[in-house]
Amino acid sequence: MTYMQMLVNIVDPTISYAVGGLADYMLVDLTNDYLIWTAGSTDVVDGMTHEPTQTELTNASPIISPSAPVTVPLCLLMDYSHTGGIYTHSIKGMGDNQRYVFGFSFDGATVQEPQLEAWDDANVNTANKNVLGAGTPANSMIKAVCTTVGLPGDNWIGSCLAGSGATRVLPLNAGLGALGSGGADLYANLKIVIPTNYATPAIESFVLVVRYSVI
Repeated sequence: MTYMQMLVNIVDPTISYAVGGLADYMLVDLTNDYLIWTAGSTDVVDGMTHEPTQTELTNASPIISPSAPVTVPLCLLMDYSHTGGIYTHSIKGMGDNQRYVFGFSFDGATVQEPQLEAWDDANVNTANKNVLGAGTPANSMIKAVCTTVGLPGDNWIGSCLAGSGATRVLPLNAGLGALGSGGADLYANLKIVIPTNYATPAIESFVLVVRYSVI
């Protein structure tokens, strides 16, 4: 059986997991931890010593712009186990021209290339929330780029994640196919971009899914 661990870089996004290990990365508890995309505030910051409240998160929401798209500037890992007494950890390089930001470490072979998806919830059968394009996948605000083999480039655009289908998901092995018996560390960068003058303010959750199959 092949297992996957999700990792986020909290120190230096120029360092791979193979080099930096858990000195640079945190393992994501896929049952309890979650990601927070936010504008940040004096209350919602890297290194919080309590779980952010709904009021704090609301007050730290990005403001929709009437004149330009808004890239949500901060992504925090909410560490349910609050390692070292710290609940939130800033993910370094999120949305930038950085390679080693979100990691997916596989310990064995896969039948098909692992792919990253985004859905409304854990039922993985709808992708209708505003952040996912409100039913139009091409309008999804969630942008993702594979960085397994190199940097994404300045001002990268990425793929719009929303549901399933070839144009709605992100292959994580750069289109190189299934993983061999030794497994691999795969990487991506993600960002949320709110369209100019978006008409429906919302605070929403969504689910990121890595889909792969094994023998």
